[in-house]
Parts: sequence; C-alpha cells; structure tokens
Amino acid sequence: MARWWESLGPYSNGRQNKSTTKLYLPLLENTQTDMFLKRYKDAFAKRLRRTLIRAGYCSRPRFLIIGAQKGGTTALYYFLAEHPNIIPGTEKEIGFFSPELFEYWFDNPNHHILCSRHGTDFFDRRLYPRAAAWYHSHFPLPHKLGDRCITYEATPEYLYYPGVAERIHKYDSKMKLIAILRDPVERAFAAWNMYYNEFDHGIYRPLKEVRDFDEAVQDELNEIESGSRISDPGYVRRGLYHEQLLRYFQLFERDQMLILSSRELKNNTSCVIDQVIEFLGLPEYSHRGAWPSYLVGKYKREISQKTLRLLREFYGPYNEKLYDMLNRDFGWQ
Repeated sequence: MARWWESLGPYSNGRQNKSTTKLYLPLLENTQTDMFLKRYKDAFAKRLRRTLIRAGYCSRPRFLIIGAQKGGTTALYYFLAEHPNIIPGTEKEIGFFSPELFEYWFDNPNHHILCSRHGTDFFDRRLYPRAAAWYHSHFPLPHKLGDRCITYEATPEYLYYPGVAERIHKYDSKMKLIAILRDPVERAFAAWNMYYNEFDHGIYRPLKEVRDFDEAVQDELNEIESGSRISDPGYVRRGLYHEQLLRYFQLFERDQMLILSSRELKNNTSCVIDQVIEFLGLPEYSHRGAWPSYLVGKYKREISQKTLRLLREFYGPYNEKLYDMLNRDFGWQ
C-alpha cells in the first residue's frame, strides 16, 4: 500500500517526500487551523452582532433619501458617502418602510422578512421585531459609528407609497428626509427604460415590462381616470410629487425636509452637496477632483411627440400645485 506522502503529486518520490513531509505537514496543519479559526471567528462575530442588535445595541439612520425613483438617488447616495462623517448602510435600497413593494414579489428575499401571511401591517408584533433587527443589521454598530458620524440609506419607493410617511414618523419623528425630484416626463421614460431593458433576469424578472412606452402610459392614464388604485409600475403616478410630498409635510416639520432638483445635482453637484451637508448639520467638506458620472442615461428610443404632449398636458396642473407648495418653479416644460 502506498504511503500517503508518496501521493503528494508530480514532485513526489518516496525518499524525497519522507524528508519534505516534515516541512509541509506543519504548514498544512497551520493553514487548516487558521482557516478553521477564521470561519469560527466570523461565525461567532455574526452571531454576536445579531444578538447585540436584537438586544437593542444598534445604530439607526439619521436621515433617509426617500426618492424619487430615477431622480438621482443613486448619485446622491454615493456622493454623500464620500463625506468623512457619513457612513452609508450596507445596501442603498433596503426598503424597510415600504413592505408593499414586496407583498406579491415572492422571489425577493425581502418578501419573507417584511411581509407575513397576515399582510403587511408594519407594526404587527409578530413581524416587526424581527424585521427591525434585520433593518438595523445594515448599519454600523454604535462603537463603529462613533459620536461624529451618521448613517443613512436611500429607497426611492419611500416617496411613492402612501403608507411610508406614517411609518417613518412612528419610527423616528425627528428623522431628516431628502427628496430629489426630476422632470416627471423624463422620469417616467427613464423608469420605463429600466423596466423594459434591465429586468430580464433573476429576481427582477417578474417586473419585466413588455409594453412599449406609449401603450404603458395610455394604460396608466386610463387607470387613473377610472379611479384604479393599481400602484406599480407607476410610470405616470410616481411623477405626482405634490400629493406624495404633502403626506410628509402633514407629519414632519418643514425644516426636517430638503427638496432637491435632479437637474441641479447634475449641473452643479458641489453646490447641491454643500446644501445637503448644511442641512444635516455636518462639518464642511471639500470634494477633490471631478464627481463620478452616475447621472448618465442613454436610451435607444425617444418619446413620441404624441405621448410627450399627452404627458405635458397631464402633468401641467400637478406641477403648478407643486410649485405653489414649495414656492419654487422647477421649470419643467
């Protein structure tokens, strides 16, 4: 029977391996021991972290970027992460306050965390403690965050779904909120492109759009006219910013909310970021070099003139209400 050291590979022969085994064996044992200790240490650290969070030792976000979808939330999220006193969550879009997004999205892991067989009652005692611990696990522990840093996340659905404002207020009535708004016609077309071109695989496949933009817009306008309450995908509805922001203004003080322009973030990034930093009460920060190009969207198709006129006419009165409420004209023509 061959001895084990004689089967070490092409460099082995009986006499050489007897001597070299004395060198390799301790190295092999040390490597295996290190790997075992690392796995044990990582597993223990994860269990300890979960236990601490469930016991209440956790960090909460100090501010939220609440939308709008395709309005520049990704760019803003990563721009702010460069500030030395701002530490982002482990995911940009956590969706904790918008469980209705996942209610019928069974392939999404968040469905099993945020939705129960009893529905999506956010503060259901059977659901909330586990979901809250899951949410807080996305943020640094307090000793990692320290006294000078704050954490945050950015979920565009927070602006859109009607129940979110109340949930956030119950969670933290002092929360600071940032909304970034884009021309609703441009936003609708960008959202359709995302659903149509990018949702072919994985958990996003159930959201795949098969209609062309003109058909999707006309279908939704008909639904709105008939009083339908269908929320998704909401290419048109998500651009009704007046009613969405009004829900927040009814619960939060005006100085807790900052409303930004997507166009200004793209064209004058540093000034907008300075505005956000001042709003959050953080030390001034000078960004070095050029800002990354997150706000780039190139599409193979263009909006037809018929649908463009239809949407401009539809949004006109709603935009005027928004301008009056904010005392600000965004110039969406």
